[in-house]
Amino acid sequence: MTALARRLQHAAYGGPEVLDVTEVPLPEPGPGQVRVRIHAAGANALDSKKRRGLFTPGQEAPAEPQPLGLEMAGVIDALGPGVTQWKTGQPVLGRTAEQDAVATHALADADALVAKPDFLTFEQAAALPIATETAYRTLRQLGLVAGQTLLVHAAAGGVGLMAVQLARALGATVIGTAGEANHPFLRDLGATPVTYGDGLADRIRAVAPHGIDAVLDASGRDVLPLSVDLTGNPDKVLTIADLDAARHGVRFSREMLPLPQVMDDVLPMIEDGRLHMPIEAVFPLEQAADAYRRLDDGHLRGKIVIATRTPLDPAARAVLDMAMQPGVPQLHELSAAEARSVGDEMWANLGGEPAAVARAEDAVANGVPVKLYWPEGEGPHPVLIWIHGGGWTVGSAAASDATARDLSRLAGYLVVSVDYRLAPEHPFPAAVEDVRAVATWVSSEIGVRGGDTTRMVVGGESAGANLGAVLANELPGTFGFQVLVYPATDLTHPFPSYEENGEGLLLTKDALAWFQGHYLGEDADPRDPRVSPLYADAATLAAAPPTLVITAGYDPLRDEGEAYAKRLREAGVTVEQVRYEGQIHGFFSMPAAIPTAREAIERVTSALRGAWA
Repeated sequence: MTALARRLQHAAYGGPEVLDVTEVPLPEPGPGQVRVRIHAAGANALDSKKRRGLFTPGQEAPAEPQPLGLEMAGVIDALGPGVTQWKTGQPVLGRTAEQDAVATHALADADALVAKPDFLTFEQAAALPIATETAYRTLRQLGLVAGQTLLVHAAAGGVGLMAVQLARALGATVIGTAGEANHPFLRDLGATPVTYGDGLADRIRAVAPHGIDAVLDASGRDVLPLSVDLTGNPDKVLTIADLDAARHGVRFSREMLPLPQVMDDVLPMIEDGRLHMPIEAVFPLEQAADAYRRLDDGHLRGKIVIATRTPLDPAARAVLDMAMQPGVPQLHELSAAEARSVGDEMWANLGGEPAAVARAEDAVANGVPVKLYWPEGEGPHPVLIWIHGGGWTVGSAAASDATARDLSRLAGYLVVSVDYRLAPEHPFPAAVEDVRAVATWVSSEIGVRGGDTTRMVVGGESAGANLGAVLANELPGTFGFQVLVYPATDLTHPFPSYEENGEGLLLTKDALAWFQGHYLGEDADPRDPRVSPLYADAATLAAAPPTLVITAGYDPLRDEGEAYAKRLREAGVTVEQVRYEGQIHGFFSMPAAIPTAREAIERVTSALRGAWA
């Protein structure tokens, strides 16, 4: 299966209605390039001109579908040959190598990027590169110095408002043209506003009796003759928007400065509050046509931003807000015993009302406690060994009761839910030994309890999915299918999602370190395939059963789960891999709070029903 990205493009020229979000092959970085998983992209007037087929004289309009977007912010997720200054997982802002930033992934030259500072959101960062660099560059090309008067056309737009602020920081006086509604906004920035329309020259002279020293045209609204007249010298006028500049003897500025050079000066000014970039509106990628329609309407107060990453599900955000209230300790800030109590209560509350099954009882499987759940109907039933999550340290079969009942009822399986020993009292390999002991017991004993040992599946969630994958690799031929819900597959966590999603969520880098410290102890090797199944050899993986892998977009384990799916697929295993983009780690066991969990449970049970079709 070819990895895909989604990007905005147009196959015809015209209004925003020609725009379409299309799947394209995931780009691979070349020498000196990186691939960025884009979170947000800025919308620019140049995009609209390109979409309408307005090109500079002599530039031929391409016939094939064209992407859009010059600037973005996101996280590096692949490095090309020779790139040493960046690592995967680093948040960055900058320009893309091609005009294709309105996408989920794009390539960028490594030297065209800047590290995203923590004080900026991805949306704020995506709004900066083009407007900031353009304003910075054009003021220097105009030679503006303290005490001069600058006229900015379209002063409330992205480039205009940055030029106003930078000019004020230089000590210049600024006159800004804008619609009446934006006059208070410009006054707050330190500019004197004037209104477009008939009589504009007289209004400018009235507020600038000593004359205009320089003009920056960011509007393209046929203001160049007026501007030349006001300055008395076309060399004092610069445009970034009027393609007819040469006819008036005016310079058209398009050669960009290196972004790191610009941001070295500008980012400290943003951090201390001397500069800011207001955002007019943020649109999701699916509504990009509306974003450009709003851009084309004009009269903006800042930037239009397109969020290319699927937003966090509001239901998941509500769970985070509840779990991460100020003063509420996180699981990894508690003792293991305290964390188990808190975790069990949380899962009981978020798992929902336990579904009715035909029968449920406790049992002991080769010394390991298990809970058994029978579905309605005559047996023998296919058997699912289900292994709960909890970082090998918290969780229990009782805490995952609602999940086990749902799986039994909806899939028609006899579910064996495993209460394996927990760390730190029982570090690795205790949990691996326990799930293997249960599998041996199920193979020999479950038949007399109504289970069909010719139709066995293993599955689990998080740490339980890790143990499930290990078990399937340890016992080739035992299982006809495996279900891995956001599995931990590489406990070295070398993937971008570990950094990208490592803070502010239920599962963080600190929590992972706490869980793994308990589980691995001092002696276990994180590259042992019984710890990290991604390190299993190709022959072992080739013997794995058909697999369903579920991942979550806002999960530090996202990429390693998907890497395991890829390795299985490369080994010849039939794999279905599904990412729930707006979800967090743990969502699968939270159907009472996160409705998408019910969708994921039904996807799993549908796969279980189809495993023996």
